Amino acid sequence: MRRGRLRIYIGAAAGVGTTFAMLDEALRRRRRGTEIVIGWVDSHGRPRTKEMLDELMCGMPLPAEIDIEALLDLQPAVVLVDELGRRSNQQSDSPFHWELVERLLAGGVDVIATANVQHLASLAEPVAQIIDREPDGFVPDRFMSGAEQIEIVDSTPEAIRRRIAHGNVFVADELRPADADVFNTDAFARLRLLLLRWMAAHLSGRVEDDRELVERVVVGVGEAASSTLVVRRAARLAQETGAELIGVHVADPSSDVVAHSAEARRRAVEAVGGRYVEMKGTEVGRDLMAFARSVSATQVVVGTAARSRRVGSTVAASLVRSADDIDIHLVPNRREAFRRSWILSTDEVPSGRRLAGYLLAAFVLLGLTMTLVANRGTISVATALSLYLFTVVVVTAIGGRWPGLVSALASPLIANWYLIPPYHTFRISRGENILELGVFVSASVIISAFVSMNARRTREAERARREAEALSEFALVTEADSMDPVVDLLRSTFGFEAVSITSRSAESTEVLAGSGVRPPQSATEATLALTIDSKSQFLARGGPLTADDHRLLLVVLRQVGTALEQKRLRTKAIEAETLEAADDLRTAILRAVSHDLRSPLANIKASVSSLRQTDVSWPEEIRGEFLASVESETDRLTSIVMNLLDLSRLEAGVVRPSTRVVGLDEVLPTVIDGLGGRAVSVDLEDSSSIDDMEADPALLERVLGNLIENALHWSPQGGRVTVRAHSHHGEIQIHVIDHGPGISDQLKETVVQPFHRLGDSTKSGGLGLGLSIADRMIAAMGGRLELRDTPGGGLTAVVMLPRSEGAHA
Repeated sequence: MRRGRLRIYIGAAAGVGTTFAMLDEALRRRRRGTEIVIGWVDSHGRPRTKEMLDELMCGMPLPAEIDIEALLDLQPAVVLVDELGRRSNQQSDSPFHWELVERLLAGGVDVIATANVQHLASLAEPVAQIIDREPDGFVPDRFMSGAEQIEIVDSTPEAIRRRIAHGNVFVADELRPADADVFNTDAFARLRLLLLRWMAAHLSGRVEDDRELVERVVVGVGEAASSTLVVRRAARLAQETGAELIGVHVADPSSDVVAHSAEARRRAVEAVGGRYVEMKGTEVGRDLMAFARSVSATQVVVGTAARSRRVGSTVAASLVRSADDIDIHLVPNRREAFRRSWILSTDEVPSGRRLAGYLLAAFVLLGLTMTLVANRGTISVATALSLYLFTVVVVTAIGGRWPGLVSALASPLIANWYLIPPYHTFRISRGENILELGVFVSASVIISAFVSMNARRTREAERARREAEALSEFALVTEADSMDPVVDLLRSTFGFEAVSITSRSAESTEVLAGSGVRPPQSATEATLALTIDSKSQFLARGGPLTADDHRLLLVVLRQVGTALEQKRLRTKAIEAETLEAADDLRTAILRAVSHDLRSPLANIKASVSSLRQTDVSWPEEIRGEFLASVESETDRLTSIVMNLLDLSRLEAGVVRPSTRVVGLDEVLPTVIDGLGGRAVSVDLEDSSSIDDMEADPALLERVLGNLIENALHWSPQGGRVTVRAHSHHGEIQIHVIDHGPGISDQLKETVVQPFHRLGDSTKSGGLGLGLSIADRMIAAMGGRLELRDTPGGGLTAVVMLPRSEGAHA
């Protein structure tokens, strides 16, 4: 029986049109006479998609799940299956759609299906980082490789947002803000790029027919859970280069292989399109490299945490030592802080090693001499001098130059006294013995010098490498605005007890950052004080530094000084921007006063003047209208002035929010009560399960009150305003949704600026400050405000505030 053919439409996110494309092709094939059967398709309530489904079903009900046995018995020409990464009945043990499709293909049935890049196994980790949650589906890369044709269904971010606004992606009543967020951030663009890269790698793998020319990537698969991360990284590397992926596990010969562990490793490798190999060996790094060479691999990937079975060694170190023409990629399982005080002394070797060299020379020379004296009748002088020369080399390698030179000078004297006739004198009776001693002394000095020089250069190279690592690490931490990681790194790198960075002024000294126990506040409390720049000083308490330590510290402090100066320049730039904004605000206020304040004042003046007229007898109802006009215009004027004062305080930066842990259900009831009779037009979703946030309750009440009032004002007659919230990317998002006229993309940034109104209308009696004040209050609490299109028409104001640290992720 022939195997069925598979065609897949794949997109960067749900809603780009993969289902629409699949149904469109199905309709074209049906018009040509092909038998089309729907295995499972979800229209998600989209009108056009539903119309196409109805046309295909011809009045028959849509199947709730894939009836695999019925489809195999029916043997249709083509079966449509939506969402390959979905489980068949959404239970944890039920098969995925792709597994059922595999059975259809094996039964000779052609399938047209849809997939989502978020469900590809090899991309699970980067997708989770982009969308801030684990993907809810799964499709192995090897299954995708079996498709006869894969077609990308793409849409630009602007186009997909227009479709959302028109209600063609999400149904308004079923809108999930977390899904819509993918299209309102850079997440969609990153998912599109991820899909294009995957597709390029997929195509490049297909055009390579010569198996001998295919690159191969070998990945070491260990027992730890972090091996999954290593395998996925290796899979992406193989995809980018069009290489074959081979996962290798080197098991201990003395231990039995656990079946379920081996199967889990196999599934992890095969899920990302690789093949799995189980080996046994005593040295993981050596055996892994031997396997890589045997399959002509060009790259080997391992995790930095992988341990060798040899004490004190790692797989990574073993691979690096034995690698020559094979690239080694190390995947860290976590970022470790740079914590070590390792700068070597300026001496060639530490004093302890030098002492050990002297002691070794004494004991070895003594033991060797005693042995040679006991056997000087059978051991020649040349042989004895060779043994002494070997001792000199060993002593030099361990103790450095001076113990080597001492042993090099002592050895010929000892040999002359005890081993060369006449014994116990320094006279030499034979000329060849003089030549032997001369050669010995020359060789000993030369070898000692070379061994010492090589050891010194090795230490210098190691020192240079470590200094470069330290400077690189300091360059990273000095890019941050805070100096706390800088002082922590300074203290740990150079072994200080405590350090601090201070800023000096004419009046006082301020500690910018400190680390350790009781960081020094002044130079009198420090054992080391160094000037960073004209305004800053470095203070440290602890042991003395070597010359190399001090040199490196000065280089680091120059980096710190540059970072501090850049921070000061940024502060000045912000102050300049604040002053410029304040000037613009004052200009706008003067314009507003001459325009919007004049109208209520004129109305109040006219009403009061009329009431004060003595020659006119006003009826009681007219007097009441005058008084009501005075009252309403006074309230209007008060509201305008209060908004102006609030905005002035916000722009001047004098508002200091008193943030604390706040629950949404603590704030919303007060806001709703303040709406009075208009509250009946507001729908609140249950917020009891929403995590708490960090906010000022009073400011948050004003923000939500302004946004809900604005939504009610622009909603059509009888329209509803919906308030819902959810957690996303470490923050709480509160959505205030209306179905009014909405705001065009060009005006969304403009309307949050002071004194900007839609159509410049003053019928509401405002100055166009509501959204501006809300935006600045949210910013003062460390959040932000976004204006988005409501699916089906309208405006959605999204308040984003930090989630409480105590909230569950």
